[in-house]
Amino acid sequence: MEHRRPYGIGTFSLLIVALGFAFNYAWGPEDFRFGYYLFHQMNWPIYSKGDEGFVIPTVITAIFWVPAIIIARKHKIHYGTKTASIVAGMMLLVCFIGPLVTVLEWLIYS
Repeated sequence: MEHRRPYGIGTFSLLIVALGFAFNYAWGPEDFRFGYYLFHQMNWPIYSKGDEGFVIPTVITAIFWVPAIIIARKHKIHYGTKTASIVAGMMLLVCFIGPLVTVLEWLIYS
């Protein structure tokens, strides 16, 4: 008999990961990005230096990745927590490595 993991609060971490992708990545033929739309509506800059620099909404998605990791690790026995933890961890690294590279570039070339 196959043992399946139960659904529970840990499974919610998969939804949080999906929301993180939906917040920052292009959708549809017009490449709609909810994060960009939200920043535009609030008159906040999308890039750190006008039309260049690191993309601020990408860094803001840490609001999704961190809770997904915490919930997934706290409720390891639930369905989807391992996947959510791995994906959110990788995305958290990506969302901080990009700006770190940009800052190092500014320090080296300025």
